[in-house]
Amino acid sequence: MSSTRVKVLVLPVLRRYWLFHAWKEVPPQPPGVKPSWTEAVQAKAVASFKSQWAKLEAAPQGTLNHRLFKFGQYVLSKVDPSESFLKALPPQADSLDILYPASLPERLVRRRLRRLAATAQPFHASRLRLWIALLLPQLPLIPLPLPNVTIYYTVWRIVSNRSAGRGAANLAAALELSSDVQRLKLAQQLLQLQQAGMKLQPGTWAEQLAAETDTLHQQVQQRMASSRSSSGAEHAAAEQQPKQLPLPVFVPDKHLDQLVEPAIRLLDPLPEAAVLRLAELYDQHHLMEHFRAANRKCLDERQQQQQQQQQQQQQQCT
Repeated sequence: MSSTRVKVLVLPVLRRYWLFHAWKEVPPQPPGVKPSWTEAVQAKAVASFKSQWAKLEAAPQGTLNHRLFKFGQYVLSKVDPSESFLKALPPQADSLDILYPASLPERLVRRRLRRLAATAQPFHASRLRLWIALLLPQLPLIPLPLPNVTIYYTVWRIVSNRSAGRGAANLAAALELSSDVQRLKLAQQLLQLQQAGMKLQPGTWAEQLAAETDTLHQQVQQRMASSRSSSGAEHAAAEQQPKQLPLPVFVPDKHLDQLVEPAIRLLDPLPEAAVLRLAELYDQHHLMEHFRAANRKCLDERQQQQQQQQQQQQQQCT
């Protein structure tokens, strides 16, 4: 099986609103190696969807196919950018690189990702139950010779929220693994100091953390085994553990920092020219679509805040 690398791009858009964009890098199969049946079915489905979407896009204006293409563009533009990001996270990969502007603290990036994963899980779980409940009354309409656009849309929202919820759970597990690794390193350092003769006060967090070194080591090893492919007995043991993303690697990027300029984003929104340059640099054509959706949402929230402030000022004046 070919190795899969996942990369996450962190882009501050305006003030506290950030855009996260993820994609997979899968190297081509070596000659003579056949892909698995799941990969073949997935590739065939993606190719069929792209061909049908290209036909709709090339349809003349005023035709039904052109209207369907415009409607599809409208539906996709209303999808939350965080949902698109979470859906792009696979359940398992060989590496997970998080690229962020070098001027941002790594701790801040961790906290923003952890907060996104924590809030997205219950949100998409509730939306999944809602769309399933909306699908049940529509099931008797399937055999009727009527357009099933609402059924297709409902099924798409069910699959989308399910994928986003799984992506949020995978991201939360990867970040938790990173926190456990940091705790293990600190516990090992405290244990070494304790063995060198340094006395830790009983009952303190340092003494308790040093005593949990072996337990933390076993937990980290088990979770690391579940996030990588193994063979033989290790593979059988890893299959018993839930699959998850590997240990995330936070990569500060100076070139990304020069393009994004996070300090200026506190006052002015991220320009499209910078996003277009990033899309060309990383070969991510969907990045511009996600940015425009994030920019619209950010500006809508900004307008709402300004309207609320104006209403408060008017109430104070009266």
